[in-house]
This record gives sequence, structure tokens and C-alpha cells, in this order.
Amino acid sequence: MMEVDLVAAQMEESVFTAPLKARGIQFYELSGRQNRLPENYRLFRRLLAERKYDVVHLHIFHGLSLWYGNLAEQAGVPIRIAHSHNTALRKSRTKPLKLLVHQAAKEAFADKATDLWACSGQAAEFLFPRKILDRRGFRFIPNGIDTNRFRFNAELRETVRDDLGIQDRYVIGHIGRLCYQKNQGFLLDMLYEVLEGRPDGVLLLVGEGPDRSSLEEKARELGIADNVIFYGTSDRVEHLLWAMDVFVFPSRFEGLGIVAVEAQAAGLPVLCSEIIPQEADITGEIVRLPLSVGAKVWAEAVLKIKHLNRIPGATRVAEAGFDIFAVAKKIRERWMRQGDDRNFTASF
Repeated sequence: MMEVDLVAAQMEESVFTAPLKARGIQFYELSGRQNRLPENYRLFRRLLAERKYDVVHLHIFHGLSLWYGNLAEQAGVPIRIAHSHNTALRKSRTKPLKLLVHQAAKEAFADKATDLWACSGQAAEFLFPRKILDRRGFRFIPNGIDTNRFRFNAELRETVRDDLGIQDRYVIGHIGRLCYQKNQGFLLDMLYEVLEGRPDGVLLLVGEGPDRSSLEEKARELGIADNVIFYGTSDRVEHLLWAMDVFVFPSRFEGLGIVAVEAQAAGLPVLCSEIIPQEADITGEIVRLPLSVGAKVWAEAVLKIKHLNRIPGATRVAEAGFDIFAVAKKIRERWMRQGDDRNFTASF
């Protein structure tokens, strides 16, 4: 029997919470605040003693989080996986200090992990020191998706477009948290330029986040508010992808860019910033541009982009190894390497 606990310093409800609890996953919140580091470490040490984990799998993006691997080593946890998921830190007043701490922590604690995993080469280089990567390497574990779920459905495409009132519109789509990293303000500037050549253009933004109010204000200032749909979050993003005509992804940094993978599975043409890791380009037909060329050049690219045959997208993504069942099998095989039927796992 395998038991899986999800542990986090701070818990937030999401579309995944209820389904995971229904499957018997247990949730453990530490202090309730990300910045209460001593308290979080103390509570995690206590949890290690209580639950006696066989595996600690850290899903992290900052070097300081590698300290949890150090605590796991001290507790005698035999498998300690450090799994890197990003390539930079978000914008903040304390970012320079956080980067210094990040560099020092990854040098000190990366070797405490028995396994170094990453969703891209860039993500590996961000979290693990070069000298350790040269000595040990890392294992590429992609963020998996249910490829069958994203398989294009022409009938549902028309239903969703009808529901949204965009039946005869040119729909530029984006999915992501409304925040600095995802750079949706650039999309508004791009849409302003697109409308010069395609007055029927509409931007479908799927997601929520701290930048929503400022983005809504910017859309009004540009005079394009009627051409922007702030959809909010959704647990059926594949339906919204099917409704789109092109997917645009101008992130400032990404560990992989899983939504670009989902867009390809849905058969969409994708235009993304050049910082998106190469591992996310599965079809070999993604159009990549630097953000520095400006919104007008991006708008021209959107209007010229090649529209692909939407039917084989999911198959191609699955064949590239991104199907969630194939990825889950790899993870389970590593978790179960102890050969113990009673295997406890902490995923932090």
C-alpha cells in the first residue's frame, strides 16, 4: 500500500484539492506562512518523526527549500528527490537578497538530495550548482498532462465559442496566473496592434492573479476592453483551448511552460517568448520571439502564424513522453524502489 501526503508551508484551495482528497491524499499545512522559515522547518522535522517517510519528493524553485532535503536526510529518509520547476524568481523589492540566499543555499544543500530532477535543463541549472550537475547530472522529468483529455473536439469548440459569443471572432488565447512572470500586459499591447489588421480579434485570458485589476484598467486605457475576455479560472481548460485560434505565451521566465504543452496537445499554433525552454517545443513548429522586439512585431507574427492540423496534437505530445500516465509511472517506479509494500511518501 502507498500513502501519499502533500505538505506545504501554506495551503490554498484549488480545483485539485477535492479530487486528491477523494483519492485518500492527506494534506499537511505547516505554519500557514511561507516566510516563517524556522517554524516551518521545526514543524516539518516533527512531521518526519511522526510519519516516518520512505520518500520525500520536493517540488521546489528556490535553493532555500533544499533545506527540507537536509532535514529528511537527518531523519533517515532513504529517497530524497529535489525536483526543480522554475528558472528565476518573481519580481520583488527583496529579489536581489533572495537571489543571494538562493545561490548560497543551493551550494550548501543540493547534495543532500539523492535524486536531482528537473522539468527542463534551464530549471536544473537554476536550482542545482554547476559543479554538482557536472558530477551527478540530473533526470529530466517533464510535467505530464492527460493527453487524451486535450484531444481536439471540433463540436465542443463550436459550443464553447457560441457560449462565449465569439463564434466569428479571431481568438487569441492565453492561460496563466495574472502576474509579472506571465506578462499579460504585453498581450494587451500586442492585441492593440493586432486589431489594426484584424478588427474581429479578441483576447481570451484564462486565470486569476494579483495583476487582474491593473490589466483591466490597462485594457480600458488602450480602448480595447470590449476585445478582452477575463475568463477567470477553469477546471476544463481544454474546452477553452479548443475555442482558441492561436495560443500566445509571452512569459518572462518559465521552468517548462506546461500550458504551451497543453496548447500543442489541443492542436493549437503557439507563439512564445524565446526564454521558454526548448523541451516545451514538442511539435517543432512553435514560433519563438524575443520580448525585446516589441508588441507590434508579435502582432505581425500572430497574424502570419501557420495554423496547424489540430487532430494529431495529443498523439504527438504523448509520443514525446509528456503523457501523465507515462510520467506517473516513472515517478512511482522511483518511489517504490525500496521494495516495501508499505511505502510512505511526502510530496512537499
